[in-house]
Amino acid sequence: MIEWYYPESGKGADKSINDIVTHFPKLELAIHSKASRLAVEAQARLAFHQRTGAAKVTVERHPRRGARTPDFYVFLQDADPGGKWHNSTGKGKASNIPDRSVMSIEFGWIQTHAFGKKLPAPIKHDGLGILSGVMNRAAQRYSGPR
Repeated sequence: MIEWYYPESGKGADKSINDIVTHFPKLELAIHSKASRLAVEAQARLAFHQRTGAAKVTVERHPRRGARTPDFYVFLQDADPGGKWHNSTGKGKASNIPDRSVMSIEFGWIQTHAFGKKLPAPIKHDGLGILSGVMNRAAQRYSGPR
């Protein structure tokens, strides 16, 4: 990666051109728009499979803004049994186990019991790949800078 520095940025410290450009309002709007479109597609895929439950797709800005941090996160969230909403930005109660149900939705799970009895052989249930599928399709559609 090549970085250019703008020495007259003030306060005696060189500032990366990346730092300056990432805060242009139109660029921030474009990046938020892209994250929102990914979230809408992911929510549509989730809705296709969802009959009950509180799983949802959300977009959040990274709490610290800078050239070395992501601009936005696209989350698949679900309230765990007995827990509050939780995600990797630190929201929710510390006692909540982070998004067990989301991991099962995205990546699948292994069933070892049914109706209170242990199964003779575990059954693997494939995940839906909601976020990974949306991100993979977006990467395949990307045709490079215009």
